[in-house]
Amino acid sequence: MVALCSFFGASAQDSDRQFQAGRQADFDQWRWSQTQRARALTEGARVVQSVTEAMAKRDCTAAAAALNAGLAKQHPEVWLLAGAMFEEGLCLKANWDRAVNFYQRADTAGQPAAALRLAAGYATSAGGKDLAAALWWAARGKTPLPSACAAVAALANEPDRFVAALKAWPAGQLDACAYAAAVMATLQGEFAGNDLASALGLEGRVRIVFVPAEARIEIDDDLAAAGGVSSDAAVREARSHTMRTALQQQLRAVADRTLTRLAKPAAVPAGWRVESEHLLAVAR
Repeated sequence: MVALCSFFGASAQDSDRQFQAGRQADFDQWRWSQTQRARALTEGARVVQSVTEAMAKRDCTAAAAALNAGLAKQHPEVWLLAGAMFEEGLCLKANWDRAVNFYQRADTAGQPAAALRLAAGYATSAGGKDLAAALWWAARGKTPLPSACAAVAALANEPDRFVAALKAWPAGQLDACAYAAAVMATLQGEFAGNDLASALGLEGRVRIVFVPAEARIEIDDDLAAAGGVSSDAAVREARSHTMRTALQQQLRAVADRTLTRLAKPAAVPAGWRVESEHLLAVAR
């Protein structure tokens, strides 16, 4: 009996040590990922972080002050954020024209998400339902398009020829193409800049399939936690599952909001299917 009690006592101590080691490993992994992310932040990205943190606290005064300070320094990332805030009315009065101005400046400065935001915005009522502009910006943003729509993408740098090509399309094709482009641009924008991967510490691929005629979006992935200081397989697996679930829920929410925001046209060819694949990696 004494030997049996000693055996169980030792196991309990071992379990407690393993539990504490797991908690320490998890903390070390979190601290490592935060350090890597902090190193990767530019000055403009830090301004964006300050503005978004203030908005999360519903402190619009602080958000506006941080935004103005970043705009004064002409950070492209801040132009992009200002466009989103004016488009969506976040701590600022919604104003599509001002949003377009900031998005265009961000696009010129090399922010890939700017063209995608414009593509999605122009397809909405707030953006004037300018379907030609929506498709043009999607082409500039290299958004995947149905084959019937993709031919005009090569004309993205020639506006006059682009518009002429659209005028030659049969009735209803522009509506259907702009719809597919706006949906895919919105989803593509979630991966522009790779912020999701850095924030959640995930690496791998995300695949998106959009069936326009059914207004259906499928999302699958093979993501896992990025390597860090922790060598505990169980800890990494648990963290990977938690972060992967969080990302899946976020992407699903974005997909559902997108389908609600963008109304499907009456006639969309049943055979259309658009796919995109995104490689996510944590900045090192």
